[in-house]
Order: sequence, then structure tokens, then C-alpha cells
Amino acid sequence: MTQHGADEQLVVLAAAGATQIICFSGVTIPVLLRTECYSKALAAALGLTPSPELHRDGELPPCMFFIHEYALRTVVGNNRLMEDQVLHLLFHAPSIRIVPASAGGAAAIGLDYALIQYEHEPPLVYLANWALVTDAATVERAVLVFQRMHAIALDNEKSRDLLMDYVAVYDR
Repeated sequence: MTQHGADEQLVVLAAAGATQIICFSGVTIPVLLRTECYSKALAAALGLTPSPELHRDGELPPCMFFIHEYALRTVVGNNRLMEDQVLHLLFHAPSIRIVPASAGGAAAIGLDYALIQYEHEPPLVYLANWALVTDAATVERAVLVFQRMHAIALDNEKSRDLLMDYVAVYDR
């Protein structure tokens, strides 16, 4: 079993004229922010064939990433790999908001989401590595999810402070 088809689709869609991408990831680091080592270790842990390196030839459009704190707590590989991954988040995610574990059930939406917006096309919702959806009801649900994430997530500065705390944890 492989997972790279869905991951590659998201990267292609992101580069194919998207004007904005908003992502939420609850348990793992979002696909668009994973280091190669993290991706390989995650695939190995799940018993999947490692995906080929995702080719990101162009710049991504403006992206907002919401990451649940559980994704930072979930050790993939080892502490050194996690330290590198968290540093990658700090230096490569211009806009990142951490949903704190203290948000409890309010952040338990179950699936990873991405809302991909285009200038001349309808928005597209990418659901947990398996579905690409354009129907109005699903897009509206994704918009509501992201409105809720804006309300409960730490701001960008506090999120970066928390990421630095995790760098220190994994540096031990």
C-alpha cells in the first residue's frame, strides 16, 4: 500500500494556480510541511511504502497551517528527527497556528482538511489523503471548521513560542 498518490495530488493542486490554502492537521505534520525524513519515518511506522520525494517545483500560494499540538507530541522516528521537523516548521511555515491540547474536544474534527481556493474555479476540499470534494455543503463545512480553528488556535507568535518549546524538548 502507498500513500504518495494523495500526497502528490495535494502538492500538484497547491501549485496549480491556487490563490490560498488553509490546512488543519490533527495527528501528523501537514503534508506540505513535512521533511523528507519525517515522511519516510511516518510511512515506515504505518507500514506503507515510502512516498517518493514530493516535487514542489514552484512557490506555494499563501498558506495558513493549523496544527494540533498532538502532532507535535507524536514522535515520528526519533527525537532528532522531530527536532529537525519542528525547526523546519519554524523556518518554512510563514503562517502557523497551533491548536493547543487544552482546546480539548473543540478541536477533535477527526480528519485532516485542506481548503484550496482558486481565483476562477470553485474551492476544493482535500480530506485526509483520500477525497477531493467540491460540493457546496462540504466546502461550507470546511469553512466552518477553519473559522472554529481561528477562534481556538494560538496566534502566530504564541504558536512559534510553543514550537521553540518543542525544539527544546526534542533537543534533550
